[in-house]
Amino acid sequence: MKLSVIIATRNRAHAIAESLDSIAASLANAAPIDAEIVVIDNGSRDATSKAVEQWAVGCPFPVRLVVEPRPGLSVARNRALRTAQGELLVFTDDDCRLSKQYISELLRYDASDVEPVLRGGSVELGDQTDLPITIRTTETRQRFNRHTDPATHDSIVGHISGCNMAMRRALVEKVGPFDERFGAGSKLESGEDSDYLFRAYLAGFTLEYVPDMTVFHYHGRKHKPVGYKLYRGYSIGAGAIYAKYLFRQPKLCVPFCWDLKKSISEIVSGKNLFYPIIGFSFKHKVAYAALGAIKFCLISQRLQPWPAQDSAQSDNAASWKKNWL
Repeated sequence: MKLSVIIATRNRAHAIAESLDSIAASLANAAPIDAEIVVIDNGSRDATSKAVEQWAVGCPFPVRLVVEPRPGLSVARNRALRTAQGELLVFTDDDCRLSKQYISELLRYDASDVEPVLRGGSVELGDQTDLPITIRTTETRQRFNRHTDPATHDSIVGHISGCNMAMRRALVEKVGPFDERFGAGSKLESGEDSDYLFRAYLAGFTLEYVPDMTVFHYHGRKHKPVGYKLYRGYSIGAGAIYAKYLFRQPKLCVPFCWDLKKSISEIVSGKNLFYPIIGFSFKHKVAYAALGAIKFCLISQRLQPWPAQDSAQSDNAASWKKNWL
């Protein structure tokens, strides 16, 4: 079985080697293994591609570098899906580093699967001087399946992150590509991983969080305004998700009602009950979610609801379109 580790990057010439080092070290720790590293340069304006090429010279594993000029994390990941040759796909981000045991743990879990599973693990703070955000440190293994363990938006999103996500290609072939309306670099700013999780869940696949598949996140956000901006983007993406699934799977949208109730409590108490460390409240969360829902509706009226396909994928366009919504 071939494994592909996928990393999308943009303007990270100064730091991409450290992320790639961690991937190579984790692969080497699991040797012997048939693996490749797929790097999608998403329109960098610096020397990111050159840095990757220089790094690849000394890598014992094949490195596929592809430049995707169209902006957006979902766009880059879809390009990676068309480029990667692996049966098992791992997604991480260019400001993350895999633990040395990550690949070994992934292969151990994958070997015990009787059907494809979309799996994610813990995300720990890489730099302790960064704000304690964008991390997942739950120590309990958790599984969600539509038929056996019903989940809500919060239970899915709260435990699996796009920077630490692995799945079999067989799952991708059923679920389809990432929705290019979502994600960093798009007008909706985030949510591409949440949307993919929901689609896999609704398609009957199991989602699993395992704490010992660890990624260290060096996100570099140290000040309140940057943290506020990040959660603004998260909330816009969440609102777009609510708009997409409201009529088809309303249970996934219930947390918006919870947030609305908590925002009313904030108005009554005069306190920030969500994230005072960055000045982001439930009131902000609800307001930006509403903005995200409006943006989703406007964007969806203008754009094709499936990603552009190259000629090699044209035969699959109909089936991917069917799974898109």
